[in-house]
Amino acid sequence: MEAAISELQEHLNLQLQEAAETKKMINALRKRNGQEPLYADVAVENVGPLRPDQFYGKPLAAAAGEYLERRKQACPAEEIMRGLEQGGFDFDGTGWKEKDRLRMLAVSLAKNNAKFHKLPNNTFGLLSWYDAAVIKRAKEERGKQNGSVEEPETEAVEEKASA
Repeated sequence: MEAAISELQEHLNLQLQEAAETKKMINALRKRNGQEPLYADVAVENVGPLRPDQFYGKPLAAAAGEYLERRKQACPAEEIMRGLEQGGFDFDGTGWKEKDRLRMLAVSLAKNNAKFHKLPNNTFGLLSWYDAAVIKRAKEERGKQNGSVEEPETEAVEEKASA
């Protein structure tokens, strides 16, 4: 019975992906025609719970990115860590002590600004979700608060973490 349910969920995921792609095409055509998008819900919804081996053997950035893609929203580091643990991510393989894992995860996500974006509310989202101008403004704002254009607070935390 579980195999049939799993097969149907996989089929449903494909259908949802096709529907999302069709909605995106309709929105793109309407935009090209000077009209407002018709569909706001163009994200693909994954059906079903995390598999217990979903993230096993994957690099941290890939696993965290996949988790965020499934959630379709920015999440706090604690929630990302719980999701990775549920999906079988091997935190022992990172060499991080158990008491430091949450802090190290947050530092790693913050430093990987090519894939992730830390929002002002201390959640993390995928960089691809946000407008480049908004990201640039946020970095400049943090730089002004810290006295430079770069994000030295992240580097300082990383240096402490690696010491």
